[in-house]
Amino acid sequence: MYGCVCCLSARRWLAGQAGACRKVWNYFLDKTTSDYRNYQHWRDFRIGPERPKPNVSFYGMGTQFTKLRQDPAYAWLQEYSCHEVRYVLKYLADAYKAFFAGTRAYPRFKSKHHTRDGFTLAYGVKIVQGRLHVPKIGKLQLKGANPYAHYKPKQARICQEGTKTNPKWYAYITYEVPATDVKQGAETGTLGVDRNVGQATDSQGRLYQLTDTARLDAKIRRKQRVKNRKPKGSKRGRRVGGQLRKLQRKRKRIRDNDTHHISRALADRAHTVVLEDLNTAGMTKSAKGTREEPGTHVRQKAGLNREILASGWHQLERKLAYKCGAVAKVDPPAYQPDLSSVWVRGPTKPRIPSHLPLRRLWPAYARRSQRGD
Repeated sequence: MYGCVCCLSARRWLAGQAGACRKVWNYFLDKTTSDYRNYQHWRDFRIGPERPKPNVSFYGMGTQFTKLRQDPAYAWLQEYSCHEVRYVLKYLADAYKAFFAGTRAYPRFKSKHHTRDGFTLAYGVKIVQGRLHVPKIGKLQLKGANPYAHYKPKQARICQEGTKTNPKWYAYITYEVPATDVKQGAETGTLGVDRNVGQATDSQGRLYQLTDTARLDAKIRRKQRVKNRKPKGSKRGRRVGGQLRKLQRKRKRIRDNDTHHISRALADRAHTVVLEDLNTAGMTKSAKGTREEPGTHVRQKAGLNREILASGWHQLERKLAYKCGAVAKVDPPAYQPDLSSVWVRGPTKPRIPSHLPLRRLWPAYARRSQRGD
């Protein structure tokens, strides 16, 4: 992630490019939705001429995009780079594919005031002397350290943050790095990690503390109260909303940085990390109950749910999966005294005896790994 140093005219062009991508997304989302409704009506009643089923693939929508740019009503699209604007249809095609697979909800329209504007440079990314080449605008100076300057950049995502009156642009660069040059974790050793609220502890007694964000959380709550008092759709409400989102982004990056440091420290100390298979969705379920059977201590449970979600348990697990050699999961002992299900995500699949209690899992697993069982 790098900051983009650009003049006023460049910022206006970047905003126009991102706005064109948002417009194309909304246009094709509305068009495919209405075309599919017409197709369903014709398929059910067979009234009128035949309605073809809309093509929601990247190739199909890309062909329609070429015709759209030639439409006099959308001639302003020719002022911006064709490849970057068209690539937003790749994201829309992936969203449709995930929806039909049942893994995501139906794609939604992008709002001008509540969407993070941006576009993707997917072809021919060039960075020369710390300057990123952007079609039809020139070179943007990148601000920030670049540990992969001698590698080939593959893709760049340029996004806007901040308010509309004071926007800031950032570039997220993806590099092609050989696997041998990526920092590897430890080759041997096993550690068990207990994820708690606001911290994590390994089986050797080492504590990994998350950054205290109490003051930042208080600022966020104060800004939320101020925003709720503003009229909906007012300029002051949007300004306060921009300040609120800035604080939320800061908190998000603090948590992301903490989980990166903790996962790297664990990967450097052990090849295999053993985690409890926690059902976070069930643990953070509301305690309000139903009208016939109302719950108790609802506010206390809501506060605990917020603290659990703020601890980044899933983030830590996801980052350990690609930094460590293997990640094993065991059932929590409070609910399953006998460890009946263990699976490993990684290149190896060691067998762990199911009769061992949790407190004896780490040394027993280490002995079996050394014997090569």
